[in-house]
Amino acid sequence: MTIESEFMRHTDYDETSDPKSRLRPLGRFLFVAGITLIASRGIELFSKMPGLPAFWYTNQSIWILIGLGMSASGWRMLWSRHSMNVPSWQPSLPGKRFRTLTLMVSEGCHLCEEAAAILARYQAWIPHATEKDIHSDPSLVERFSMCVPVVMLDDKIRFRGRVNEVLLQRLIEGTPPIDGTLDHFES
Repeated sequence: MTIESEFMRHTDYDETSDPKSRLRPLGRFLFVAGITLIASRGIELFSKMPGLPAFWYTNQSIWILIGLGMSASGWRMLWSRHSMNVPSWQPSLPGKRFRTLTLMVSEGCHLCEEAAAILARYQAWIPHATEKDIHSDPSLVERFSMCVPVVMLDDKIRFRGRVNEVLLQRLIEGTPPIDGTLDHFES
């Protein structure tokens, strides 16, 4: 089983909530437009297409370069997205870092979806997120209504509003593992 499939199996990761997946339609457009531009240029070389603007005939090689650039950019946006699902960063010591992870959310909150996607990518080092809707308890609404999502690790608030991935990585790196793997490395 690959690392990606294992990651996807153990998380509730939803690719559509990943902010980087928003580049996919742009990648599709660039790839198709680039191929269309190259194909149009090739067809025009063999048979004169009527009605093309005058700038099409000046600097003819530039159109092929533009088409290649667009299709290459589109290809990269479309196919590099799979490598974005699993972070390339890893802490120096393996193992889970915290006992509990609570994500305070509100319905319809796009930042909450983004936070859940970020936390899901670090599932190997943090516990599974327990989502708690702030509208289920009036005291939570009073406390967190203007700052969701709120990420609590071991009942301590670590992030409000947005999860900063760099700070999350530093937090994971700076916290020793709780599952005994530290003893193994110190011997």
